[in-house]
Amino acid sequence: MYNEIVLDHFSNPRNVGDFATPDGVGHAGNPIDGDKITIYIKVSDQRLTGVRFKTFGCGAAIAASSMLTVMANGKTLAAALQITNADVATALGGLPPEKLLCSNIAADALHDAIQNYQQQEAAIKRIEATDQDAAPNGNQAPTEGLTDPAQMKRYLRQIIMPDIGGAGQKKLLTTKILVCAPDLKSADLLLRYLVAMGIGQIDCFLSNSDNWEPVCENLRDLNPDITLQLVKTVTTPADFNLIQGNNRFCRKLAESLLSDSLTRAFTPTLVSVCDAWLGCFNYCHDKAAMKLFLDALQNKGFSDHQAITHELNMLGSDLCAAFSGTLLPIELAKACLNIGEQQTAGFYYDLISLIFDNQFTTSQTLCPPMDLSQVIDMNKLRSARILTVGAGGLGCPANLVLAKAGLTHLSLIDFDQVEISNLNRQILHSSSRIGLLKVESARIALKSINPKLNITLYPEALSTENARTLIGQHDLVIDGLDNLPTRYLLNDACYLENKPLIEAGALSYYGQVTALIPDDGPCFRCLFPQADGQTAGSCSETGVLGPVPGVIGVLQAVEAIKQLLGLTPNLTGRLLMIDTLATSFDLFSFKKDPSCSLCGQDPSIHELGSFSFVCEDDRLDN
Repeated sequence: MYNEIVLDHFSNPRNVGDFATPDGVGHAGNPIDGDKITIYIKVSDQRLTGVRFKTFGCGAAIAASSMLTVMANGKTLAAALQITNADVATALGGLPPEKLLCSNIAADALHDAIQNYQQQEAAIKRIEATDQDAAPNGNQAPTEGLTDPAQMKRYLRQIIMPDIGGAGQKKLLTTKILVCAPDLKSADLLLRYLVAMGIGQIDCFLSNSDNWEPVCENLRDLNPDITLQLVKTVTTPADFNLIQGNNRFCRKLAESLLSDSLTRAFTPTLVSVCDAWLGCFNYCHDKAAMKLFLDALQNKGFSDHQAITHELNMLGSDLCAAFSGTLLPIELAKACLNIGEQQTAGFYYDLISLIFDNQFTTSQTLCPPMDLSQVIDMNKLRSARILTVGAGGLGCPANLVLAKAGLTHLSLIDFDQVEISNLNRQILHSSSRIGLLKVESARIALKSINPKLNITLYPEALSTENARTLIGQHDLVIDGLDNLPTRYLLNDACYLENKPLIEAGALSYYGQVTALIPDDGPCFRCLFPQADGQTAGSCSETGVLGPVPGVIGVLQAVEAIKQLLGLTPNLTGRLLMIDTLATSFDLFSFKKDPSCSLCGQDPSIHELGSFSFVCEDDRLDN
């Protein structure tokens, strides 16, 4: 069936593998046969100095990938872009007609890798030009930005935003903070996002430092740029302090800092109190602000207990720590870089009642202890089968929270591999797992969190061919996608299979979350009707601050848990819009569209179709 050249490249493939720090990564696939090719490139002076591949598929796909790397290595980028799939088939000496589809994707993956490299280079040049022209955040004098190419790629999604830029990222990397928490469990997401975002030095004061060394090792693997150490006193000098814990812990630490400020300057401090399902935080820029916030906590009813024993309340406390752990790094970045609005009036949240108040110290909001002593069958959560579509910026925090909550059945679908530019926000991955499939990397991290969690992996893209079968096997689906066409596909498949979908999106400093429950509320098409030729815009022009998709992903997990346990109110028929620059969380109600082509009175969609519009750069959103 195959000639000698094909057999040779199939039996002895050249250039198999990847690079630890590739300059570009490209993907191509054949959904009919399930073949998938990934090409990794190294570039110097606009010439390919290294080309490697990983292929999942038949012998023809492997042979084509091997031949392509031989043909492309050493060529200029312009010449490599001229290589076609037909050229590869010809170089192989011909292929059986039934195998042409398998080989006719290798050059596509190479072109994708070159485009990926060129997009990153263009973004870096824009950053360098911006840093030379003006300093960020209104500073009077220009500030030197990042010069290390590896750091530029690591923080690319943050520094392509003009109000951060290379100079702003460098400022984050030179910032020293003190994190105070009862233990590592309560500070887990907080530390992950601080590290991923690029806070340069993090000192930790912990009442209980059990398990510090392995946790510290994992955090350094997430970002080797940072310095992380334990300290024994809260008087350690820092640019900012962050305190997170229950009311008694936070009050004790805050009072220690106030006492210390009698003999030296007050350090700006973020204080976050986490209770069962509700919490509050505030940016205290001086002693008077901290005293005002502590008084508000006492006057408005935050409990002073030390232990939470009811299982549902314990879950709520963990969810609050996760939610706060994504918000505090954003508030820190805003204070450090002087962007957005610092939260100086107290931000209060109630994850059960869906109350969000960013004027807590002056509003009429009260926070009586949550009464959740009613009988709730937690087995509904533990036994649920959840499918998360995407293991990126949204999927990572959502899956992490679900693993902590005791879920025992989780499925992950994602075709992509870990890249260095993912690591400012995709906190389940790490530097040592660059090049690994994201689903494999996520499984390693999640099993370390919850060894009892059974994880099924689908290292492929969600498609018209597989969507209904996969979704039909699960009780609930979480949307962790970063492109618009597949979100319509996911919405349609969930509706046709009658499965709840927790839908969300994140970009820049903004996000949204809703629950789409078939026939109990509107669908995605009711919110965003599909238009011919529609695009999702250029994510590469916008970027995203790392913890922002963290906020959204945690809220997706919270909503999934509430849906499974029957906790109300929830987000069915409601859209939660988030603006983290203003610390604003706004709820909007919306109804089914009677003319909706999927769930309306006279639907025209009865099976999955194809989608012809795409995000201009799917890589950079999520």
